[in-house]
Amino acid sequence: MSGSSERWTRERQYSRDLEENLRHSRDSSPDRETPRNKTKRIKVGNDRETQILQFHEKVSEILICTVCLANPNTEIYQCHYGHLMCIGCFYRLLADARIKDEQARCPKCRVDMSRNSCVRNLAVELLLTELLSDCIYCNATMSRNRLESHSKECKARPVSCTYSKVGCNWQGPSHSSHQHSDECDFQHRPVRDIISHINKNDRKHDDQIGKFRSVTSFMSHAKLFFTDIVLSPHRTDDFIPQLFYESSKFSLFGHYWLVRGRVQGDEHNFQRTLSLKVVLKGKSSMDVEFCFTRDAYSSVDIIPEVNRHSYTAEDSESDYMEIKLVQPLDLNNLLAEKSIKCRLYMAQL
Repeated sequence: MSGSSERWTRERQYSRDLEENLRHSRDSSPDRETPRNKTKRIKVGNDRETQILQFHEKVSEILICTVCLANPNTEIYQCHYGHLMCIGCFYRLLADARIKDEQARCPKCRVDMSRNSCVRNLAVELLLTELLSDCIYCNATMSRNRLESHSKECKARPVSCTYSKVGCNWQGPSHSSHQHSDECDFQHRPVRDIISHINKNDRKHDDQIGKFRSVTSFMSHAKLFFTDIVLSPHRTDDFIPQLFYESSKFSLFGHYWLVRGRVQGDEHNFQRTLSLKVVLKGKSSMDVEFCFTRDAYSSVDIIPEVNRHSYTAEDSESDYMEIKLVQPLDLNNLLAEKSIKCRLYMAQL
């Protein structure tokens, strides 16, 4: 075991030395500004280095997601027969199957898939972090686990002008930002020319403050209650059944309520939305404010927005309100589950 560890340590050190050699050869090359795929284009005199480059290229071709055909930087799942999928594509397949009312299947071998039958492949995730990759800004070659820290300090990364907050739209590489700042016209412009831009930013700030104040005001109601909601999927009786969600009835303010949800966007639409409404069971009149957030155990963050509805005997259902997520693609995570869980806050006015 000690011999294997020493050999693995030597291989990793050799890969790091190879990165430095590739970086120096690129810096001294006259065509350094010419295009990509430098691992295939660079001529290396050492056969050992060529073999390592070919090994990295071959492994990267094997360890691709079977859906998007890319080397993932995120969690990786595998089907029963070992075909790999990045977490985004995995949830997407489960969500598509939920919308179409079908069984999710691996696109490679067509075996049935579910949250319980698929597991993460930690070995592949670790191996991918050791593969060589190019920085998207300067094309420097290094292991993938060093790319994130490098990209934050890369001198070729795109940055905005120092005076962007007062209207300058310049964007360019980091190493040119100081030169542009010294020459930027906005540092000499009079205040009257930039006041409109400042007012525009102030209006955006005021909108955000207004939403925050509406939530804090809502939370200060005397009759404020919350309940955790579980929305189960159902199908309509239409000729082409449509997916909708509905919760079980719950009691609040002496009445029974339920929550209904609908998903807009089919399996071909990447920008899906989830909308919810609150339904009063029975005939009564009252003014209510309500707000949806994530429940205590959910990993999907919901942006809280306060809605108000006046319930009457003739109008016992609120309008559908779109649920906005911090990460919009997390909607596939919700649809991949057997049920959607959230928390409902309600206040009687």
